[in-house]
Amino acid sequence: MQKVSDFNLKKWWGRVVDEVIRFPLYMMGKPFKAFSDIKYEGKGSVPACIFFMVMLMLLSVMRQSYTGTVFVEVDPRYMNIWMVMAGVLMQTVLLMVANWSVSVLTNGSGSLREIFMVAMYAQYPYMWLSGLYLVLSHVMTLDEKALLTACITLGVVCIVFYGFIGLVSVHGFGFFQGIASVVLTLIALVIIVFVILLLVSMAGELMNFIRVVAEEITLHYL
Repeated sequence: MQKVSDFNLKKWWGRVVDEVIRFPLYMMGKPFKAFSDIKYEGKGSVPACIFFMVMLMLLSVMRQSYTGTVFVEVDPRYMNIWMVMAGVLMQTVLLMVANWSVSVLTNGSGSLREIFMVAMYAQYPYMWLSGLYLVLSHVMTLDEKALLTACITLGVVCIVFYGFIGLVSVHGFGFFQGIASVVLTLIALVIIVFVILLLVSMAGELMNFIRVVAEEITLHYL
């Protein structure tokens, strides 16, 4: 019987460093080339992107639970951890679905996998800046709040900047076609959210109707 080779820890760790640190840093320095590599050379890593998603969910919870007392915006006692994490996940999923649906209509060539990777790599700087915000909130005073706000604002700017470059690259769009795609994605997102809220509202009304009918039957016949 052929002997099963031992697990190569050094090789595995090197791969983790490449996928979680080196490639994202390469993306930040050369975004056009990095996102083109994702599209045409199969670079990037879905497991690493899933890891980034989990980290963003945890950081969102930590920002609301462990931010310095001076900068607390939400009382942790009334925070639902699972709702916070689900909110981060749903934002990404809805944006992915909205962009993919628009790309189908505008002849974009990006797949859902590629759109997901763009979304996660675009949030890589924001992830680190959120961690920095969390740490600095414990050492800064209220008078220095502007610096913390600038930290998060920079993270959002990075999301928009890298996200736009990534979507243009994976869909094969030009600059103006990319702008139009972003606008249509936001419109599609609003429509999807509206439909979801409408379905939730209708489901609620249906459940209330069934409950009332059940109560009437119970009162009159039981």
